[in-house]
Amino acid sequence: MSRIYVTPYEVIGDGLAVAAAHYAAIDAAAEAHWAFVKQVGGEGYRPLNGGGLRSVFFKELPTAWRKIGWGEGGRIEAVPHKGSATGKSLAKQIAALPQGKRGRELAYDLGYNPKQMAMDGSRGVIYFPTDLRVTFPAERIFVRIPRFTDDGFEPDPAILRELRESEFMAAVEAHNAEARRQREEREAA
Repeated sequence: MSRIYVTPYEVIGDGLAVAAAHYAAIDAAAEAHWAFVKQVGGEGYRPLNGGGLRSVFFKELPTAWRKIGWGEGGRIEAVPHKGSATGKSLAKQIAALPQGKRGRELAYDLGYNPKQMAMDGSRGVIYFPTDLRVTFPAERIFVRIPRFTDDGFEPDPAILRELRESEFMAAVEAHNAEARRQREEREAA
């Protein structure tokens, strides 16, 4: 395989409807996860890389839960204890929760479908597409796609606009600066 280079794109035009459906699925999954966390008396959760719910954070460890670590502020990170009927039931409830989508799924929905994985064989590294949604100063959606010479990907210019890395990073930095300013304003009030 030829050299891998990651290219940032902004989602535009008809691609925005695809991205809206992608983020709606992520938001719906997060709402379901939070509803479950509140139902079991938790204070937060750690998501799975694949979009599911990995563990729940508690102030005190409830029955039928097994501690697996510590979270911020001394909270206990726990998963259902599958040695009990209640724990098995909780594990089934978690497994039934909706899964959020991954960044690579958005890229695939926007037409990215290489003949082979983007992989640097000399280092054994596999590259996956990622996505990013910024909301300040305006909402913009980006996908970063690993490209290589024979990937066969021809981005549709009506849905993806190629960016320079510096333009992508400027959008991220503008978002972060505004988010920081708003947080500091809330904390000062």
